[in-house]
Amino acid sequence: MYDVRPQILPIICIFIVVIFLNVLSEFYGYSFTLFLFVLPLFIFLGSLRFKFNIYDDYLVYQVIILFKISFLKKEIHPTQINQLKFFEVGWFKRAAVIKLKQGINIRLAILEPTEANDHLHEFAKKHNIMVDKTKDYLRLERRNK
Repeated sequence: MYDVRPQILPIICIFIVVIFLNVLSEFYGYSFTLFLFVLPLFIFLGSLRFKFNIYDDYLVYQVIILFKISFLKKEIHPTQINQLKFFEVGWFKRAAVIKLKQGINIRLAILEPTEANDHLHEFAKKHNIMVDKTKDYLRLERRNK
């Protein structure tokens, strides 16, 4: 099982909680009760984890909350995939997007360990799924070999 590390999600979560706290404090004033109301929201958003697993015949994308509870689990079969797109994010980090025929595309921001991208590419080759790699990603691939 691979971990997906979205880069922007923690920043967005903190931003939402701070804005939410400021708006509520504007109407109700600063209080300990307000803090206790916002604290569970902060814990909930801070505990979001994303897992990704590659099996022989399908892929599994999972959203986990509160460190153990599976909030969303999606099995993706090769017939549902339109294309896999590999690209570079940040400084020398690889990412992928699973473009589905129906539904929302799945962005795998930073897969850890990094061999997960290679396993995903092998899965695509095995099941004849179209693969698109950006120029930056190809350069990064050559650099890491």
